[in-house]
Amino acid sequence: MRGLITKDFLLIFKRKQTLIIFAVLALVMGFAMDGTFIIGYLTMLTAIVSISTISYDEFENGFSFLMTLPVSRKTYVIEKYLFCSFMGFAGWCVSVVIYMIGKLIKQIPVGLIDELPMLFAILPVMLVFTSAIIPLQLKFGVEKSRIAIFAIYGGMALVVFLASKLLSKSSIDVSELVTGLNALSPALVLMLFLILWLAVTAVSYLISVKIMEKKEF
Repeated sequence: MRGLITKDFLLIFKRKQTLIIFAVLALVMGFAMDGTFIIGYLTMLTAIVSISTISYDEFENGFSFLMTLPVSRKTYVIEKYLFCSFMGFAGWCVSVVIYMIGKLIKQIPVGLIDELPMLFAILPVMLVFTSAIIPLQLKFGVEKSRIAIFAIYGGMALVVFLASKLLSKSSIDVSELVTGLNALSPALVLMLFLILWLAVTAVSYLISVKIMEKKEF
């Protein structure tokens, strides 16, 4: 597995010019924009870049070569989840540092304890996103996975729209639901997100292993 992780780092560093551009953009946005946009932007960006290593593995029958090495298909899948999660977390750490430095430069008081729930909120989202995209990337490849992702987002938007319509026509008081959700403690919300991530990751991992086992190289 160490060899696979080293390979993925080398694949990412081969795109160092693109990474430098992204880093400069992150710095500019971190210092120029208010709020925590930079944290979500850089965290999701590093996760997406790490997932793109799957497309490099597929390029010119790369999987055929990888599977001749002492690496099982299950090990390959585990490494992808670990690598993408690590990269997303690394992007989050860098973005939090940029965010805090930006506040200090602007002489805005930093209430780290009060802001921790907000800062941590993007991590479960990134992890769920990563777990959802990896099996799509393995199954459909780069181009088709983009279509599948858009279809999923469209389906989610449709579900939210229909749910809002049903709630508006029912006897359920939506304002009370919103008030009840706002009353939940940030720690409880994060815990619920973590439980969701564990469930999504477990299902995603099993699907990814099945996809890799059925692949013909």
